[in-house]
Amino acid sequence: MNIKNNKGITFVALIVSIVILIIIAGTSIYVGMDISETAKFESVKTDLISLQGKCKIVAEKNAIEGEQLYGTKQESGDYQGWYLLSKADLIEMGFDNLATGDNYYVDYENDDVAYGKGITYDGITYHKLSEIHGNDE
Repeated sequence: MNIKNNKGITFVALIVSIVILIIIAGTSIYVGMDISETAKFESVKTDLISLQGKCKIVAEKNAIEGEQLYGTKQESGDYQGWYLLSKADLIEMGFDNLATGDNYYVDYENDDVAYGKGITYDGITYHKLSEIHGNDE
């Protein structure tokens, strides 16, 4: 048996294999990041929907029974007229998972809630639940 006749893998085949592996890895990373972004967006959206439901109940109890509204009414800024929920407010409302120091706002009059930090999805940053729902249609 002559060892010189067994050439094995050529340099060109090796380069082609490496390029194909890089393409596969790049595609996998991109798809993984897209799934992660979607999951994070859906999580924030779900939190805001839950918060909106609780705030709607609080607003109705306020109208009927005079129950205290949660939050501190904002007198200026982007959320003027909205109520900023403190960590204590969020915990008292049952949203311990949201009591992280991020700002959450409630507009009791228009039945809307907002995440001050915002969430980016498909290159657009959303703050208010109404903006997210506006994008769903």
